[in-house]
Amino acid sequence: MVGRSSTLWILALLLVATAISNANAVSCPQAISMLLPCQDYLVKHSAKLTVSCCQAANKLNDMVNSKVDLKDLCSCLKQAAASLHVIADRAKSLPGQCHIQVPVPLDPNVDCSR
Repeated sequence: MVGRSSTLWILALLLVATAISNANAVSCPQAISMLLPCQDYLVKHSAKLTVSCCQAANKLNDMVNSKVDLKDLCSCLKQAAASLHVIADRAKSLPGQCHIQVPVPLDPNVDCSR
């Protein structure tokens, strides 16, 4: 299980990586930070989906404005999910439970290059 200090460390690393890379509409650390209300739901089997998680996921989804943004965000979240040991079934079910239409399935095997 990943603690909050580990999450902050990962966010710091992603912030440095994003500062080096091209600027995007939504940076990787910003996206991960926005989804912190979903952390318990995504990594703990006993946690319940919250309204704040759905609101955060919806807001992030609304911020993706281009295909490039989508590819970058997909890669970012895919790597973060692996690092944080996100429960794949929880990630896959989140858009449906939050009534959000996402252009890419939330799946650890998704091809972000498309």
